[in-house]
This record gives sequence, C-alpha cells and structure tokens, in this order.
Amino acid sequence: MTDMHIAVIGAGMAGLACASELARAGIRVTVLERSRGLGGRLATRRDGALAFDHGAQFFTARNGPFARFVEAAGRAGATAAWRPRIREDDRTWDAPLDEWHVGLPGMSTAVRPLSRGVELRAGTGVQGLRRAAGGWELVTDADGPSRRFDAVAVAVPAPQALGLLEGLGHRFQRIAAVRMAPCWTAMIGFDPAVDAGADVRRWTSGPIAWAACDSSKPGRPAGTQCWVVHASWAWSREHLEDDPVDVGRQLLHEFGIACGLRLPAPASLGAHRWRHAFVEQPLGAACLVDEQGAIGACGDWCIAPRVEAAFESGRALAHALLPIVGRALPVLPG
Repeated sequence: MTDMHIAVIGAGMAGLACASELARAGIRVTVLERSRGLGGRLATRRDGALAFDHGAQFFTARNGPFARFVEAAGRAGATAAWRPRIREDDRTWDAPLDEWHVGLPGMSTAVRPLSRGVELRAGTGVQGLRRAAGGWELVTDADGPSRRFDAVAVAVPAPQALGLLEGLGHRFQRIAAVRMAPCWTAMIGFDPAVDAGADVRRWTSGPIAWAACDSSKPGRPAGTQCWVVHASWAWSREHLEDDPVDVGRQLLHEFGIACGLRLPAPASLGAHRWRHAFVEQPLGAACLVDEQGAIGACGDWCIAPRVEAAFESGRALAHALLPIVGRALPVLPG
C-alpha cells in the first residue's frame, strides 16, 4: 500500500487527538501549528519563575476514551487531580474528589502524550489549502517547497477553520453557524499572597467571570502567588481591541472589587486576549468531513465547550478519515 501522509492543522487537544489516532493506524502524520508550543488553549505562560495557566483552567473526564487517556497521562506524570476550594458569588464548596484535572507542571503538558509518533512543525502558520494531484498542498508562512498530503484535518477555532474551508465544499458552510466568544485574561503575581476567600472564584454577573489561584494547583512553583483572572464574554467583547497593558490594570482593579479586597501592588501583571475562547453555539456534530476531498474539521466547537469534547471530536475525525485513505485501526489486545 502506498505510504499515506496526512496533515493536521493545529496542535491543540483536538488536533493532537486526531493525529494520535491516525498514527496508531500506521499513517505518517505531520502536525502544523502556528504558535511555538503545543496545547492551543491548554496554555501555560511563564514569566521568569512564575507560571500561569492563562487558557483552559482544568478538565474533566466523563467518558471512557478520554478517562483512559487522562489515567494514562497521570501515570506518566503529565496530569494530576486538583481539588480547589470554590466560591461562586456567595456559595462555597470543594471541587469533587478526582474530578478536576490539570497538566503537570502546566496545562500545556497535558497534550504531550498525544504527540508521540507524529512530526511536529511548530511556528508554521497555514494560510491556505489547494488541491494537488491526488491530494492537497498547504500554503504556509514557512520557507521551503510545499508538501503534498493525501488528506487534511483542520483542528483550529471555528472562524479560522471557516477561512480555510469555506470554498472547498458546501458542507463546510455549516461552520458559519458556530459562535465563539472572546476572553481577556489577566495574569497576576502577588508577593505577599492575598486571601480571596477560595482557590477559585466565579461570578454570574459583572466584568469578571472567573479567577483561579494557579499556585493551588499541584506541581506549581513555590514563592510568588499566581492568579489567573478571566473577564466575562461581554466585557471581553466590549474591550476586544484595548491595549493589553490597560486591560491588565483594569482586570486587576475589577478583581479587587469583586473579591472585596484592597489588593497590594502586583509583583507581576500581564494580559492575553483569546479571540476565540469559548463555544457559545456548537456545530452539533462530532466533526465535519468531505469524503470525496479527504478533508475535514474538528474541535470543541463541534460538540461543546470542554477539553474532553475537543478530544472526542479529534478522534471522530480520525476515524472518519481512515476509511477514506484505506486504513483501519489495529485491534488492541484484551
């Protein structure tokens, strides 16, 4: 059989879950990622000795395949359970035992077990796709000749996926119905530490939606206390094009008001804008695939705003592409 080569665009949970399943079937897989690291919104930002999980804060494992992945990743030291004290408005409780999980030593590490056996090309943005003889060529911002692939899996946020796919088949027009919300994130270091009344604070109204003490997570650096603060969708939309320095200061101020605290001057302060952070309206299908073109799309935006949904969508796309390229997954013992 001719050696098959599939490109996966995006190295978040969905893309790497797809790539891992394809590689398990003996297919050569190249993952192209615009940023320098893996994980997508499973992201960790470092500021000297400080570490902030400034994207997805934790994940749950409700179903068999993802639960098995998380269990194996835990045995490998890539993930651990986190049981924070939570306060939502005026109600306080502890997270359920062994239900919330985080990457070790940062959220981005959680996807690394899925990257084994695939070729990774970080720092390579894909600008377009064009049909080639018997497959596809990717237009990238990297130097060097283009490469031909037998099939393509697009695993990026819905608006970016639509930009790549909308002219390649009517079924991809469905992506236009997906809605994703932005999120401004502040990363704040305090020394001395502050007492916000819980490790995790959530608010159902106001400019702040979430705040978490990352220092309460397992395996995090000791010393300066690290907090991640997420603005609400509405606030983030209103301030979408604001300067990050100004946003960081505003969210620090709003965090203090929401907690009823007079906060000290931070030891570290930064902000990051996620244009496509949360799924407001999902696609309502596990993935999208054009069998004739051997191309498809996946992501949490297909199913629901959960890390596990991204994993499930990526696997679903891999299983949809395998028959198209004439491969099947090996039968596992037991």
